[in-house]
Amino acid sequence: IRIGDYMEKERNDITLAEWLEYYRNDEDLRVIFVNMDKALKYIHMHGYCIEVFYPTEIYILNEELDHIQFRKLIELSSDPDTRQRMINEDIFNSAFLQIGIYSNSLPYLKPEFLKENFDSFTTFLPSGDVSYYRGVIQRGAKVYFAEFDLEKRKRDLEELEKQFNEGGEDKSFEKKKLLETNNLNEKVNDVIYRQINGMKDSAFISYLLIPTIILSLLCLISLIIWGFSLI
Repeated sequence: IRIGDYMEKERNDITLAEWLEYYRNDEDLRVIFVNMDKALKYIHMHGYCIEVFYPTEIYILNEELDHIQFRKLIELSSDPDTRQRMINEDIFNSAFLQIGIYSNSLPYLKPEFLKENFDSFTTFLPSGDVSYYRGVIQRGAKVYFAEFDLEKRKRDLEELEKQFNEGGEDKSFEKKKLLETNNLNEKVNDVIYRQINGMKDSAFISYLLIPTIILSLLCLISLIIWGFSLI
């Protein structure tokens, strides 16, 4: 399934590769990576994974950093072990892609080389995210970067809350805003990847509709036979 085939390309859509060439900013790049992993988790939850994990097949829609669209998807396996392996590979590939972009080495970087020489890449990464990347690349952690970021921000808010509570200030508003932002991104992905749900719904409707048609035909045939028996 190619997502772009189901959505008309907007005038200001731009590939991640194009954005990196013209607009690169590491702070915005981290925002893109967080939202990219939110989209990744959404795709997994709806039964798909990424077929092509490369910047030319990842779009920033209308140049909005929280509108990330993977263009090529494939359906997850129905076998639980294979399904989980496919999801784990996506999480690894996402972290691999991010490190390759941070270090400007993506075209030449190999997974095994990165695993063996991870420490050499830490200087290119945001210091607060090194533990996440190490966990995924070297230890096979099965955690989305977006989840790591959310928990990190929650901990930061809790730490701030402890400090401000000494002065009587409540930080609950910031916590509420954090959750609202997360929910808003879920709605964004509902729109971007609506064809995933649409295809699933169509299959489900067909599954219900076919037996109903058959049953109706059988009833009709029975009525015709009964009618002829009265003649």
